[in-house]
Order: sequence, then C-alpha cells, then structure tokens
Amino acid sequence: MILATTALAAATMFGALATARLAAGPPSVAGPVSRLAPLGVPGAAGTVRLVRVSATDREVEVTVAWLPPTDGYYEVWLMDQSHSRLVPLGALRADGTATLPIPPQIDLGAYPLLDVSVQACNGNPAHSGVSSVRGRLYG
Repeated sequence: MILATTALAAATMFGALATARLAAGPPSVAGPVSRLAPLGVPGAAGTVRLVRVSATDREVEVTVAWLPPTDGYYEVWLMDQSHSRLVPLGALRADGTATLPIPPQIDLGAYPLLDVSVQACNGNPAHSGVSSVRGRLYG
C-alpha cells in the first residue's frame, strides 16, 4: 500500500511538472549580441540582442552605458537603412537597459538598425534628431 501511494504521488508530481512545462511554451531563442556605437555622446556604448520569444513574438534586449543624465529620457527605435523611417519601441530604464517587444507586423529586414535618442518630456513623440548610440540589430 505504501509503495502504491508513493508511486501515485510521484506520478502526480511528474504530471504537474510536465503540464507546467508545456504551459510555459517553447524556450526563448536569443540571437547574437550586436554592438551599438556612440553618435552624439562620446564614450557611450551599448549592445542589442534580438530574442524570439515565440513563433510570432520578438523582443530586443538593449543595454547602453555611459549616457549622461538628462531631464528627458532615452527612447529606443527601429530604423531603416536610409535613417528616414523609424518605429519607436519604448524607453530605456534609468540603468540604461530595456527589454522591449517588437510589433509583430514589423519586417526587420526593412528596419535593420537600432537607434537610441535623447528625448525631451514635451509631449512630442517624434524622434528628437539627437541620437546617442546606433547599430545593426543583428549580424
């Protein structure tokens, strides 16, 4: 009886763990880390990594160091090769990091660059024209 109870408990625990693992979905797949080079801020540098969270969901992990303090904030953008089309992704945290989702309809082949700009808190959502760091999103 004790052996049967122990076997039942173990089977129940195994089943619960397997169910929890399946519910969590497939693991994320992170791409290689790419460098972000300084533009308007000498000495600033950073990295970006594209992460595939699921079959349809992607996000970027961004880290930027040596940014000067600002009264505004630092915004992360996807940018096309001509630097004329941009997609805002979100703001860096105070520590210079962010994990931001990429809208599913965005073709990363059309937006291969990542740009971080300094933005004023003035209600204008457009790129300020003052980039701090920039680099290729992948490769």
